[in-house]
Amino acid sequence: MSQVNIQVTIAGKNFPLTVKESEVETLRKTEKLLADSIELFANKLQVKDRGDLVSMAALQVIMRLANTPPQVIEKQVEVIVEKVVELPAQQEDHTSTITQLEALVESYLK
Repeated sequence: MSQVNIQVTIAGKNFPLTVKESEVETLRKTEKLLADSIELFANKLQVKDRGDLVSMAALQVIMRLANTPPQVIEKQVEVIVEKVVELPAQQEDHTSTITQLEALVESYLK
């Protein structure tokens, strides 16, 4: 299967990715779920911090995917966590949020 270069947008920030062609559709669906969740939290809960929005949205997306094979979830979570870590340094430290999210995913995957 060949690799393709795509742009993924998370919390208004674009990220270039190289993925297998077979992963593009799943990645786009995940991107949409994440964007919808971020918008929901931003509008309904008046959350402004991008790191908090991405963390809460990632948790919601993971919960929605509870019936998805663990390998698929693990790949998506890796992408999300990488993007949360890359958020601008001027934002508050989200280490504990990321650690909690990783622990939740690891417990699900066991």
